[in-house]
Amino acid sequence: MREITKNLTIPVDGKKLEFRLTKLDAFSGASLLRMLSKMPEDSLSTIHSALSTFSDSDLRNLMTVCLEHCEVLLPAGWNPVMTRGEWSYSELEHDVATCLKLTIEEVLWTLEGFFGGGASGYQPATPDS
Repeated sequence: MREITKNLTIPVDGKKLEFRLTKLDAFSGASLLRMLSKMPEDSLSTIHSALSTFSDSDLRNLMTVCLEHCEVLLPAGWNPVMTRGEWSYSELEHDVATCLKLTIEEVLWTLEGFFGGGASGYQPATPDS
């Protein structure tokens, strides 16, 4: 069976939080690929370089789509980070570093294997089991 979720731990404000990523659906993944294909080839050497070339609008759209596919584990269970473009876990609303980290992890998880090994200079976080 195809794995479409991945758990990872990210430190946030000095404590470790558990997150669960779900791969983007086929339509969102294809849109992501189309967005990446418009980037200059030298920008695709790392995901960081690619993100730096996006317009504010494209970056916002990408982050929103990716964060809508992320959940955080709270005492009551899994809670979405974003839902329909609105914060469901407001603690991350002003946490640029964690939101970018989750976006990068989501992109890499969704596109894993698509470009072959080593296409990105970024090493994704090791999933927790």
